[in-house]
Amino acid sequence: MSDYGRLAGGSALRVLRTAAGLTIDGLAARSGVSPRTIGGIERGRIRRPHEGTLAALAGALRLGPDDRSRLRAAVRVEPAAIGLPRLTPCFTGRDDDLDRLAGAASRHRVIELAGLPGIGKSALAAQAAARMSGDFPDGVRFVALGGSPAPHPAALARELARSLGDDAPDDDPAAVAAWRRLVGGRRMLLVFDDASDAVRLAPLLPDRGASVAVVTTSGRPTLPPRRARRVLTPLPTTDAELALHRMIGSTAPDARVSELAQLCHGLPLALRTVANRVRTRHPWSIERITAQLARPGRQLEALTAGDLSVGAALEHGYRRLPEPLRAAVRALAASTPPAAAVADLAGCGWIAGEHGINPILLAFAVARAAGTRPAVPLAAA
Repeated sequence: MSDYGRLAGGSALRVLRTAAGLTIDGLAARSGVSPRTIGGIERGRIRRPHEGTLAALAGALRLGPDDRSRLRAAVRVEPAAIGLPRLTPCFTGRDDDLDRLAGAASRHRVIELAGLPGIGKSALAAQAAARMSGDFPDGVRFVALGGSPAPHPAALARELARSLGDDAPDDDPAAVAAWRRLVGGRRMLLVFDDASDAVRLAPLLPDRGASVAVVTTSGRPTLPPRRARRVLTPLPTTDAELALHRMIGSTAPDARVSELAQLCHGLPLALRTVANRVRTRHPWSIERITAQLARPGRQLEALTAGDLSVGAALEHGYRRLPEPLRAAVRALAASTPPAAAVADLAGCGWIAGEHGINPILLAFAVARAAGTRPAVPLAAA
C-alpha cells in the first residue's frame, strides 16, 4: 500500500478499502458514512470531502498516522463548516440554549429559532453549528438569507449541491428532487439564517434521513409542523453585564457597566452597540450614554454606533411582518396593550413569554405608532 498516496483523489480511498477487504457497504456500516458519499469520493464526484468524513473513514479503516496523512494528501479535505460567519468574540451565556439546540438536533430534522431582532439568533446558531460540526460528518452549511426572499429552491439546491461536490440537474423540479435525495442520504447540518419565505425554503429542508436544519427567523414562516421551536429570550442580567465587561475591557467601573447593561434589556445587539460607543469615545461617555438610554424616547438614538443600530434591526424586521403583525407592534404603544396584540407577537417570537414586552421594543412601538421611523445610519438602513 506504500504507493497509494501517489494516486489521485478517491482512487486512494478505493485502494485502502479493497486492501481492507471491505465493500462500500461494509465501510459505510463500519464508519457511519453513507454508501453514496463513499462512492462519490471514490468516483471523484465528491472532490473535497469534509474533515469529519475523512476522519470517520480513516478510523474505520484503522489507518495509522502516516497512512492518514497520505490519504489526506491524496484527497483534498474541505473544512467541515462552510459559510459560517465569524463567531462573536465575546459570546457570553446561552449555555442552556446551546444544550437545548444540541438535544433538539438529536430528535428533530427541523429546528426553528425565533426571536426579536437583535436578540442574538444568528450568533447562537453559528455557535451551535461550530460546536456540533463534529456530529455531522458530511459537513455544515450556513446560508445567510438576510431576511430577503430565499432564492428559487432549485437555484439554492444547485448551489448547495455544488458545495458538496455534487452536480444538480438543470431542470428545476429535477434539481430540487436531486437535492432532497442528497440531503436524505447524508448527515449534514444546514443553517438557514434570517428566513422569511417558508414556501421557497420548505423544499430544501430534510424530511428523512439524518440531516438537520436550523432555521432562524424574526417573522412567522410556516415551517413543517413536526419541528422543534425555540423562542430566544433576553440575556439574564448577570450574563449581559459579563458580556459588556468583556467587550469594553476591565478599565470601566463595575457599577457603571452594570447600570449600562441593565438599560440594554438583555439584547446582545444593544450591548454590542453601546460597547462600540464606549470604546470609540472618552471614558466619560459611559455616563452620557447611560443618561441617554434612561430618557424616554432616546433609547433608539443611543443604540446606534457606526453601522450598528438596534432601531435599524427592528425596522428591518418590522417591514417584513404582515400588516396584522405590524399593527400589533404599533398597538403596544397603548397604555394597556391589547391582549390579542401581545399574543400575536408572542406567536412570532417578538415577545418572549413571561419576559413580557421588551422596553426597547416598546420604544420602537411608540415611535412607529407616532408615524415616525427611528433615526438610523445609512449603512444600517
